[in-house]
Amino acid sequence: MENAVDALKIAFALFVFIMALSITIFMFNMAKETGDIVLASSDVTAFMEYKEQDLTGTIVKDGDRIVGLETIIPTLYKYYKERYTVVFMNADGTPLTIYKSKTNPDLWSTNYTNKYYEETYKSYVCSFDIEEETRRHEPWVGSASSCKENLDKFLSGETFIDPSGGENYDYGSSVDIKHDWENKGFIEKFKGTKFRESLGEYVVDEIDDVTSGDTSATANVDPKTKRVIIYTIYNG
Repeated sequence: MENAVDALKIAFALFVFIMALSITIFMFNMAKETGDIVLASSDVTAFMEYKEQDLTGTIVKDGDRIVGLETIIPTLYKYYKERYTVVFMNADGTPLTIYKSKTNPDLWSTNYTNKYYEETYKSYVCSFDIEEETRRHEPWVGSASSCKENLDKFLSGETFIDPSGGENYDYGSSVDIKHDWENKGFIEKFKGTKFRESLGEYVVDEIDDVTSGDTSATANVDPKTKRVIIYTIYNG
């Protein structure tokens, strides 16, 4: 009889433990869902309507806002993971060169085109786009950590060391056709500048590279829509 009572006590204790564990797991799940909702609500781009965007410099006015580096920098640090394009423009709508690619154009993927510059300046870059950077074989595209390191150096005006032994990227040098960047990083150069932020989307043709070089075989697949965020210098 005594053994039966002890068994009932053990069973009851186990039942209480399972109930407590279930409630704890439920509470953790609720906390996680709440945290996800709060995090999503802090991302303003999640609630803005993306419209068709003319990448030649014509800006979509509806929904634009005036922002500073406090908005631009977090946006840059998400472009690798979220696969959107971030473009910088001068106040007159021409491309704002932010760096010059050091890779060999002869080795770029055959489906790569610089949509912002004429052939003479095809190594000049005014945007961050991980897919375009991959087609140019930029040295940081292999991992999120390398991409972050490159952004760190770009923003501070330091030098990104090519881990493969290629030419390094000195972000303190002057690269813009219209502006003097000498010994200044992006933050130092534009710390007091306002930008007009325009959100849009454009259709790109996905092409799978079979090999690299001018003789690569390619296969066209269905086009896709891609988000673009354009920052144009705002003179007010």
